[in-house]
Amino acid sequence: MNRFWVISLDPAQLYDYSALVVLQCIPEKESNIYHLGSVKRKQKLPYPEIVQWAEHVFKNPQFQPANGVSSPKLMVDVGGVGRALYDMIRADGVECIAIQYTGGGEIPSFANGAYHIGKSAMVGKFLAAWDDGRVQVPANASFRDLLVNELKAFRGYMSSAGRARFEAEEGEHDDQIMAIAQAVWWCEQYRPQEITKLTFTGGKRVPPWKQSGSSASSRGGGDWFSEAAAHHGGNGANFVGGITMIN
Repeated sequence: MNRFWVISLDPAQLYDYSALVVLQCIPEKESNIYHLGSVKRKQKLPYPEIVQWAEHVFKNPQFQPANGVSSPKLMVDVGGVGRALYDMIRADGVECIAIQYTGGGEIPSFANGAYHIGKSAMVGKFLAAWDDGRVQVPANASFRDLLVNELKAFRGYMSSAGRARFEAEEGEHDDQIMAIAQAVWWCEQYRPQEITKLTFTGGKRVPPWKQSGSSASSRGGGDWFSEAAAHHGGNGANFVGGITMIN
């Protein structure tokens, strides 16, 4: 499983902050590790400039496929103004992943070209990875203090309906947190699975077309399944079924 870069955009209206996060996802045997490379936010950007900003970062040669590095992922929060920006990015020929926060919903879904997930579930995935020490921030990162302050002002509470809710304190912002959270959530939720090696062990039961006196002896195309199993590395002896998972 190769590592890859994620560029995550949390866009905003003109007078609010838009946040753009760059992190590297490093899949390991049991879980992912995330290295935060850049966390930036900008205010009073016209929508075309937000699109140019995200595309410029996404196309940076540093994030492109190389030895041990897969293609980068560009993610966009498509709530509010995000849908229009997502469409503008797609119109420029850049593939991106659309993420739509919902009021609830612990189970993600995919509809109308976007992944739908409750904000609390998304933030929960991010906080679990953060508490686990898997979201790593360089000690000398220029964005470190601003991010820490945003985390300190981020609060969780239970609504009257009994649902967990997360948001910034009044007068504070959570755009950087949400840009990180959607990237971590997607990588956690859709973590690539290593394909387990298969080997054919060969069944012990004699198939009908091999049984003495069977009217099916000339049917079934002969012992083709056994031969196929042998061709692909199994012993294929009297193969009827039997697939063993090798860890």
